[in-house]
Amino acid sequence: MQTNHERRKRVGNRIIWGVLAVAAVLGYVGFHLASNGGPGLLVQSNGNEVGGSFRLDSLGESTVTEGDFHNTWMLVWFFDANCPEDKCKPVLKSMEQALVTLRAEGIRVSPLAVSLNPFDEADPLKEYVLPVAPHVMPFTATPNMIKAMTAEYHAPLQKEGDHFVPAPQIVIMDPNARYAGTIPADGNADALIARLRELAKR
Repeated sequence: MQTNHERRKRVGNRIIWGVLAVAAVLGYVGFHLASNGGPGLLVQSNGNEVGGSFRLDSLGESTVTEGDFHNTWMLVWFFDANCPEDKCKPVLKSMEQALVTLRAEGIRVSPLAVSLNPFDEADPLKEYVLPVAPHVMPFTATPNMIKAMTAEYHAPLQKEGDHFVPAPQIVIMDPNARYAGTIPADGNADALIARLRELAKR
């Protein structure tokens, strides 16, 4: 015959397992929506004229969101690892130079290079980005996330020959994840550094 203590313990265990099951289902649903939902579910402007929330995959296969870059000046640029080197690598170099120069001045910068090709693999991205910009973070995302994010960040999503057209501008988000402006993605490191210095003084 079960004692009251054993009965309470069994009921408690059932409640715990029930809570865990519900949490697992909600977690799966959340992940599914984050990966495959429509633009309104995937990326939200959060009141920004340009830019907003996102969910990206790093080359180490971990997931990041815009919240991981709070308290830094976030630079968001869209490109493709098949982009001609003379068109895209100068932009990566300018983002790298901005990070190194401004970090020495106490200004924290997080440059993100987001692949427009959802099928880009880690090794080609590393080989394209890291030799010229070792501190620039390359990211990939699901096709739906890329579509939603480029719309929110006002970047093109179209192919030109064998590569996607790189974004003509770098979007700058301030340390509070608010839209601060854009600057041409033309590889001019001095102009990028000057713009960030100006914004950081406001």
